[in-house]
Amino acid sequence: MIAATALLAATACGEQTTAQNQPGAGAEPPPASQELSRAPEDVPHDGPVPMGQIDSAALPEGYPLDVAVSEQGRTLTIVAQEGGCTKASATVEEQTERKVAITLVESKPADKNVACTMDMRYPPLTVELEEPLSDRKVVLDHETSTH
Repeated sequence: MIAATALLAATACGEQTTAQNQPGAGAEPPPASQELSRAPEDVPHDGPVPMGQIDSAALPEGYPLDVAVSEQGRTLTIVAQEGGCTKASATVEEQTERKVAITLVESKPADKNVACTMDMRYPPLTVELEEPLSDRKVVLDHETSTH
């Protein structure tokens, strides 16, 4: 009886731990105000861009917020959000002395009869800058499109 109880407790704990460690297993996306998103651990970056240097006001609520800059300052890695049939991409729209404006695009199929899964993915996207980021503000925008 004691062995059966211990086995049941171990199994229940194992299931709980497994469910909590799986991406998207009933968890809500991180809030945009969170310092860094819960993006995959293998996101290649040299250092995070300080939160005060990022303008994320145009991102949808709950969108991950994780922006990193390479050691040389010319490559930004931004964690995006995509799921099912959608595909994320990033485009540098404008580069001035004060800011770098980047649009994150989530493209979905034009055919509404396509069966799509309900999974969420957080791919790291990279963009190249003409000059090092330095203290310029990173302004993030979001749009959806069809392909």
